[in-house]
Amino acid sequence: MTQQNRRFEVKIPIPLNRLHNIQAWLKTHLLGFEESFPERYVNSLYLDDAHLERYEENLSGISFRKKVRIRWYHDLVQAEKAKLEFKHREAGKGYKVTFPLDFDLANGQGRWPNILRVAHKSLPHRGQLLWGNEQMPILVCRYQRQYFESKCRRIRATFDQDMHVFDQRYHTSLNLRKQISLGAYVLMELKTDELYERQLSALVGSCPLRPSRHSKYVNGIRMLTWY
Repeated sequence: MTQQNRRFEVKIPIPLNRLHNIQAWLKTHLLGFEESFPERYVNSLYLDDAHLERYEENLSGISFRKKVRIRWYHDLVQAEKAKLEFKHREAGKGYKVTFPLDFDLANGQGRWPNILRVAHKSLPHRGQLLWGNEQMPILVCRYQRQYFESKCRRIRATFDQDMHVFDQRYHTSLNLRKQISLGAYVLMELKTDELYERQLSALVGSCPLRPSRHSKYVNGIRMLTWY
C-alpha cells in the first residue's frame, strides 16, 4: 500500500486555440518548468456502487468525497503494473491510497466478473476492505499526458489531451467498441504538497486562464448520457 501526502490540485481546462499560449506561459515562468517524464497514455477504469454514490458526491461538490479507479499506462488492453487507487478529497486537499493488483483484461474472455474477482483476491486484506461496494465498472477513460515540474521540484504540471471514455455500465465484458470524446480542450493540472500552497496560489494567479471544477469521471458520465 502507498499513501500520498496531502496535496493541492488545481485544474484549468484550456481551449485548443489557447493551448500554445498557456504552454508558453508555463515554460517561461520564473519557476522554470521543464519536462519531467516521457509523455504517455493513461487509462483508468472508474468503479462505483449500484447507486453511483461516488458520482453523486463529486457532482454535488461536498467537502469530503472520493473516487475509486484502477489505473494503468500505455496499451489500453495489456494492463501491466495496474494499481487500485482511492482518491480522497477533503476541504480542498487531496491524497491517494494505492495498491498494486492483478488486472488481466483478457481473463475469462474479458468478462468483468472474472476480471474483478481475480483483482480483488490479489489485494491485501486492507485493500479489500477499502474497496468495499464500489465494484461496478462504470467507464474506462483514456488520454495522453505530458509531465512538467518546476526547478525547485515543488510544483508539478500535467497536460491531458485526446480524452475519451468507453461505457462499461451495461456490459458484462470489456467494451471498447465506441469511444466518446470529453470535448475539444486540454486539461492542465497544477499540483503541490500542502506545504507549498502559497507558491501554487501565486502561480495560478499569474495564469492567463482561470481554474474551474473538473472531474473526468463526472464529465465522462455526462457525455455517455448525452450520447
